[in-house]
Amino acid sequence: MRFLSNAHSHTIHCDGKNTAAEMIEKARVLGFTSLGFTDHGEQGFEFAYSMDEAREAAYLEEMRTLQQQTDDLRIWVGVEEDIIASAEVKIRHRQQLDYVISSSHYVHNPDGTPAQLNGEWVAIDGGSAMLRSYVDERMDGDGLALAKHYYDVFSAGIRQAKPDIIGHFDLIRKNAVKANLFDEKDPAYRRIALDALESVRGIGILEINTGAMARGYMETPYPTLELLGAWREMGGQVTITSDCHNAEYLSFGFDTAMKMLCRAGYRRVLRLGSGDQLWQDERVVLLRG
Repeated sequence: MRFLSNAHSHTIHCDGKNTAAEMIEKARVLGFTSLGFTDHGEQGFEFAYSMDEAREAAYLEEMRTLQQQTDDLRIWVGVEEDIIASAEVKIRHRQQLDYVISSSHYVHNPDGTPAQLNGEWVAIDGGSAMLRSYVDERMDGDGLALAKHYYDVFSAGIRQAKPDIIGHFDLIRKNAVKANLFDEKDPAYRRIALDALESVRGIGILEINTGAMARGYMETPYPTLELLGAWREMGGQVTITSDCHNAEYLSFGFDTAMKMLCRAGYRRVLRLGSGDQLWQDERVVLLRG
């Protein structure tokens, strides 16, 4: 089965490389039945990466227009919302948008604000050298402590936000090797990640995100096969996304993701609906040859 949809797509309204129209045209070429836009929502800082309120309004206006004008492809309008976003912003997103992806991209201070080091924001998926310096200076060099901090903050944010989709759950793996943070096969790390996943049981759909594969950072999607299997055992549902920032890679790695689903024991996968229902339930079928 070809997976003919993507619920996690970025445009030039934030840090994407293509216009929404260009993304739609690529989706048509691929034979997609639906496409969801999820530019990075307002978070109050790093505006080169995320929208502010005015840009969000312009984004929403354009996407709703495209939604009405596109007859051959079902368009859904969402947002990727960092858990750092204010309660006011989160309320607005749920009132104005079709769905929300919750993600965690930053290291947080004890008071919940995003952490800085030497005047720069410390991103979980940013430069590995910056992350290593932060761990050395603020966490006594303990990368596993950073992993625990990341999962504690993210899982608490998911429980509070109750998103439609949980975004790249184990994003911290991106810099685990380069920043020498931890061994992802270490039982201590695996326990931290599994406990965090268990704590959000029943909340949202877990995405199998191939974005880091498309950009050459990783060879496998988020999350790991182990976490995928655990989510299935919890009765959780999944969707496949490319976290697309470049239309060329709109369906990148979808075959790999489908193989992982099969290995994890899934028989059903969700994709954005082609009609009035947000989600469409489909059988997992592994293509051969």
